[in-house]
Amino acid sequence: MKISTYIIKLLAVVALALLGTSCTTPDEPTPTPKPLGTYGYFHLGDEEIPVVSYTTVEDSHFMLKLSPLEDILSATTYTIVGIHTAYVGKEIDVTTKYHNDDYIFVYEDPARYYAPYRQLQSGTILLDKNQAGEIYAKVDIVLSDGTPFSYEQVLLAK
Repeated sequence: MKISTYIIKLLAVVALALLGTSCTTPDEPTPTPKPLGTYGYFHLGDEEIPVVSYTTVEDSHFMLKLSPLEDILSATTYTIVGIHTAYVGKEIDVTTKYHNDDYIFVYEDPARYYAPYRQLQSGTILLDKNQAGEIYAKVDIVLSDGTPFSYEQVLLAK
């Protein structure tokens, strides 16, 4: 009898604790979720990964960094595709170009890492940029271990 009374009191305390807990307060607006695949999807093997953020860098190479994470600068999952600026607007065959000189590809997530020093097996890369700042990216490659990677999207100017 004493144990059942103890259990009932314990359950009442737990129920009160759960009722008093809330994920949001009335003063804070509920954040609007960003739709997945805002900038399309890239395909890595059999996986379709949404692209939620991107950034570009243009120096000796025109590089595009894509990520399924919102904070692109500290993203732990990302891919980088880059080509020498001489090839912007031209589709290049990675079997006829030098990796790290003519093209760059990096992929990283918590479980995998495809380093830039690993030459791609085959495929093509096309990165183009128009006067309005829009970027057209078409990547259809096979990575060093035989995993296919593809991405095709028009990215609007930021």
